[in-house]
Amino acid sequence: MKTVLIELLAFVLLCVFGAAAGGFFIMIYHGVASFVVGSQMNVFSIQHFVNGAMIFFPIFLLFIPMFLFLTLIRHPKYNKIAGSITIALLSLSVWIFAAPIFYTASQEKSQALANSESLDLSSGYFRNINGNTYYFTLTTGNYVSGIRINGNYFSSAESSNSVRFLDSNYMNFKRDWLGFCDPLVGENLTPPPVLSNFLRGISIVHQKAYEASSEGTLSWLFFSSMMAALVSVGAVISASEWKMADAFYITFDTVVILVLNSLCLFGVFDSAIAELAGQGKILAFVAGHFQAAINCLIILALCFLGIFKVAVHAAKQKRSGL
Repeated sequence: MKTVLIELLAFVLLCVFGAAAGGFFIMIYHGVASFVVGSQMNVFSIQHFVNGAMIFFPIFLLFIPMFLFLTLIRHPKYNKIAGSITIALLSLSVWIFAAPIFYTASQEKSQALANSESLDLSSGYFRNINGNTYYFTLTTGNYVSGIRINGNYFSSAESSNSVRFLDSNYMNFKRDWLGFCDPLVGENLTPPPVLSNFLRGISIVHQKAYEASSEGTLSWLFFSSMMAALVSVGAVISASEWKMADAFYITFDTVVILVLNSLCLFGVFDSAIAELAGQGKILAFVAGHFQAAINCLIILALCFLGIFKVAVHAAKQKRSGL
């Protein structure tokens, strides 16, 4: 009972402080992304903090089971069976019943942040925009004066045709895919490829989760197989005699599950799905719910490994007792 109460308290604290930390991070990120060189930076906003917390919370839910399983490994006195069941029930319940509400609300907030108006770009700086270099001497809304240097200026034989003078020309300034208003800021703060791919994966999961929750209960339950796979990682929480190895298994399995689900949502397995769809009714049903099928296979594999580990441990105890 003590383990159940501790995990319940840890779950609530993780949800509260995780959402708050995410809201703070997104607030800072939006302030930096909206910054234009030469203007004053404003990063603190209660509205952006609340919006950020709502956007981040359902994403953070995907990682809560891993963090809680790691606490069970860290404290060997906790009842791992009771703790794992508690973590699984709490995570699945909040995910199935509360996550759709947050996904719907966060979708509206994220669109509002992405579509928020960009500030006028300042003059007096060189910027790379759409492969060309611009220097603005005057900016008024979307109308600019200055020069444009084509990207092939230094490699073209006719470099004189690569420079164009701008006089109140119209330019449609938009945020890039990371939300940066000023290209000069964006090109210096572009994350490394690993982080960029991680952000793309989180973005597609967020979008597909919103779509699944909007399509109805059955569609949402199929999508929720991802959370079921994440909590099934608890079956191998005692797979090794070493706590460090157990922590590695929990973290590695969680990452693999999230990566496989992201690849499914990105359409990487579309060719395999098309092949399955023409191989009979059963395989066609599997192809129609390919992501859920992969998660079910993961759940079965992890449960089998957990049962196998329990059987081996029981046999070892029996031999040592003899």
